[in-house]
Amino acid sequence: MVLRGRQLAIETVDVPRPGPGQVLARVRACGICGSDLHAAKYLDDMIEAARRSGSAQWDAAAEGAGIVMGHEFVAEVVEAGPGAEAWAPGTRVTSIPVLLDPASPTAMSAIGYSAKYPGAYGEYVLMSAPLLLRVPDALPDTVAATTEPCAVGLHAVREARLQPGETALVMGAGPIGLMTLLWLKHEGVQHVAVSELSPERRALAGRLGADLVIDPRETPVLEAIQAATGRPAPPVVFECIGVQGTLQQAMDLVDRMGRVIVVGVCMQEDRILPLVGINKQLTLKFVLGYTPAEYAEALQALGSGAIDTAPMITRTVTLDELPAAFDALADPRDCKVVLVPGQS
Repeated sequence: MVLRGRQLAIETVDVPRPGPGQVLARVRACGICGSDLHAAKYLDDMIEAARRSGSAQWDAAAEGAGIVMGHEFVAEVVEAGPGAEAWAPGTRVTSIPVLLDPASPTAMSAIGYSAKYPGAYGEYVLMSAPLLLRVPDALPDTVAATTEPCAVGLHAVREARLQPGETALVMGAGPIGLMTLLWLKHEGVQHVAVSELSPERRALAGRLGADLVIDPRETPVLEAIQAATGRPAPPVVFECIGVQGTLQQAMDLVDRMGRVIVVGVCMQEDRILPLVGINKQLTLKFVLGYTPAEYAEALQALGSGAIDTAPMITRTVTLDELPAAFDALADPRDCKVVLVPGQS
């Protein structure tokens, strides 16, 4: 599936050839990421934001050229380039979505956000052998394809620097909010509240271990948390929604001296009242992605069953169905939709 401007189309493209230290892999599954939904609508804005922040996520040619997105993948090695022969054909692998690229100013290129290298919304993807991780045999393809967002949730939780006895609120029960919930419970946080508008996603949050699930249209969030915990406010709030106004809501909901961990990506300019943050002496922590070690830890947790993301996968789609799936994900009844290119 190729993104050209704001148009998504299924096209036939050349199969890439693996260079030194690379493998060519057949895509077995690839999750649809919210960042890709954003790119289909706000590609020029994302490229400008990358330029302003010095990010190498988008290359200079991405806006004018067709790009194949897709970075939440599990794939099967088909062919090894020079120096990568240790990876035998048929091996299931994943990796952080980056190619080592000496020709790039940063020595790397982002898989799925580059006009030079195709991402995994297709049949084949190139991967760098030094970054490959073997997928555990018992782990289904669709679940293995959630490693990347699972690592995002892990990174958000680690960056919160939670202390013993602290409680947390997760705003938003989309894929990243639910991944954050799973890691909070895995890390032993005794009380995690989740606020979410969608009844389907609230139900998922309950299944995945939330101690309190709140419909903010029906129940004041802070009152519900106070009644459940006996505390004035949560010391940590994870903002996993990313729309205008939710950052200020998080600042209003967190306790004095608290931390707001900003995981949701708001695509428009937003407004906050700094005096609230000053009066409460808040810390705002913006987080992005994960470390390679966190990615490996997420895969290990999925493989051992310590983290179970399977309930989040609401359906799979074929390549032909993928453009329509982008439109359908505006409906919050779906949660995690996974592309399986080889299915009929």
